[in-house]
Amino acid sequence: MRVFDAHCDVLAKLWENPSLDFYQGDEELQAGFPELQKGNVDIQVMACYVPRKVPFGRRFQAVLEMLDLFHERVASKQLRTILSRSDLDDCVLKGDKGAILFVEGAHALEESLVQLRTWYRLGVRGMTLTWNHGNAVAAGCQEPTPGGLTQFGRTVIEEMNRLGMVIDLSHVAEPGFWDTLELSKAPVIASHSNVRRLCNHPRNLSDEQITALMAKGGVMGLTFVDFFVTAEERTVWIDDLLRHLDHVCALGGADHIAFGSDFDGITTTFGDLGRAGDYEHLVNALLKHYKEADVQKFMSENWLRVFRNVLQ
Repeated sequence: MRVFDAHCDVLAKLWENPSLDFYQGDEELQAGFPELQKGNVDIQVMACYVPRKVPFGRRFQAVLEMLDLFHERVASKQLRTILSRSDLDDCVLKGDKGAILFVEGAHALEESLVQLRTWYRLGVRGMTLTWNHGNAVAAGCQEPTPGGLTQFGRTVIEEMNRLGMVIDLSHVAEPGFWDTLELSKAPVIASHSNVRRLCNHPRNLSDEQITALMAKGGVMGLTFVDFFVTAEERTVWIDDLLRHLDHVCALGGADHIAFGSDFDGITTTFGDLGRAGDYEHLVNALLKHYKEADVQKFMSENWLRVFRNVLQ
């Protein structure tokens, strides 16, 4: 079964450690090409994440370096770059593997729409508005007294809509989440977030947020970060993650739930799902509880629908 994963940090890991090779099966890479092959991950969103330690004035350059790394060392005949709706459809039709570029956190934008448009011209097709902390666009989910979108943030949302870029609300504080849902003319996503009712972490979404995201036509991707699955200090398993999927489906979200692993951004992994090559374990677990048609929605079709809707 084909897999579409909406978030990994393999580019940031390759950028921080140039000795790693995307194609050679380095053990440090959870979402290197051999793992994507093994796990039948046919479409992978790759985020450019700039660590907070990188100073203002250097962050845009860091994203450029990750984009250059992608085009020089990752994109190939084996893994094509998806830039448009037609690229996505062609990739699916031919059974090819493809990658979609995102930026994680508008702190790297350095308050410039010119830089946003430059990213777009270099292949970026989506952006997570914040990481955990605030920036010139919005507050992050770990801010003590978060506000909503700034005025600059509103212009960013409008420009992303105009360009056909996917707006990602994982990591965004609730006021900015609600502002974005009201302002955006296109569906939005939460690429790697779980259910707050089951694990009370600010990175997770409340039932009200999940319901509103569905009403907007969006999709949320359950993530494999163990402490977003349970607050208990123990090994986490696929069955624990399925409780989150069951909950979203009970809210009427079978057409609005998928997966965004956060591979290569994870330090402690599930006992039975630690690398992209383990996706088969998740598919098999889902098939024990859901019809095959529903599992196909969870693994790829829901993401395909929303990306087709937004990309131009």
